[in-house]
Order: sequence, then structure tokens, then C-alpha cells
Amino acid sequence: MAIAGLTGARRDVDFQGPLPPGGMGQLEWMRYDSLLTVSGLTFLSGGPLIIRFISADGNHVLNNYDSLTPLSVDMNGPTLAFGADFASLISPGYSNFLATVTLDNGSVFTFTAPADPNVTFFGFVTTQPFSSLAFSDGGLIGIAGLHEEILDNITVVTVPEPGVFALFALGALLLGWQLCKFSPIK
Repeated sequence: MAIAGLTGARRDVDFQGPLPPGGMGQLEWMRYDSLLTVSGLTFLSGGPLIIRFISADGNHVLNNYDSLTPLSVDMNGPTLAFGADFASLISPGYSNFLATVTLDNGSVFTFTAPADPNVTFFGFVTTQPFSSLAFSDGGLIGIAGLHEEILDNITVVTVPEPGVFALFALGALLLGWQLCKFSPIK
């Protein structure tokens, strides 16, 4: 609802097939070495990223990042809105965790994310464009020492480039001038 009034290109990423090339797969997951580009968004981590089959309904999610290997998302252009479903893969028995999203424009957002099979949607709209964000899980927990975050159903709204609008306006003016130039005036 919050993005309905925004002008710009909307991109939705859900990690469903076909999966991006360059990964090494095994039955229920595809591993990418620290860098993954899907629908114009670039995901970067200090370790491998995994697109994993997570539920009986065939849902795939991005996984394998946490406070040891935080996740950065490059929007590949100025952006005004970001939203996604977040959760921890390690369950049952683990509680919610405090997550932090830090934008390259200096804005910081925190929210509470649950353990799988529950997810929470967290999103924001900002008036100050940003082009990348970093996601951190707020620390280590449990015996394994990791949260093993999952991310899915991403929505991004990028700022329309002024050059595109300027070219469109120039084209419209030239077309109008040409029509007036060659139209007989009565």
C-alpha cells in the first residue's frame, strides 16, 4: 500500500525458478559463491549464498547469511522503497531476533523477525534515495551460533532516471514541432 503512490520501476523477486545460472546444485538447494544477481538486484555475502527449497508448498528462499556473513543488497540504481519477508531458518525452539537494515544513505531500521515457519514482512519507503542496504541479524544465538536468516518476496521501487524523462520530453517536443511544421494552418 505504501508504494502505490510512488513513481518508478517496481521489481519483485521471489527466488522461484528458473534459478539464476552459475550455481552448484543439489536436490533441494542451489549454492552461489558470495555473489548472486536476480532481477536486477545483486546480493553479496562473505560466504556462499543458497537458494533453498524450504517448504512443502515448493517455496524457495535466499539463505545462508547471518552476523558472521551479513547480506548486502545492491539495487543497481537509486531506490525509494524496499520490502521483504524475513525469518530465521533454525527452528523450532529459537526465539525472535532483532534485525537491522542499514542503508547507504545513513538510515537505519530495526525490526523483530521470527523463527521459521513464521515470517515477518518488513518494508520501508524513504524520501532520501539509497542504492544499497546491509542486513544484520543482531548477533549470534544457540548451539550453532547462527540464526541462518531467510529472505523472500522482495519488492523494490527504483527512482526513474531523470535522463529517461528528459529524452521522452525532448522526443515529444520534437514530434510536436514536426507536426506543427508540416500541418497546414487554416
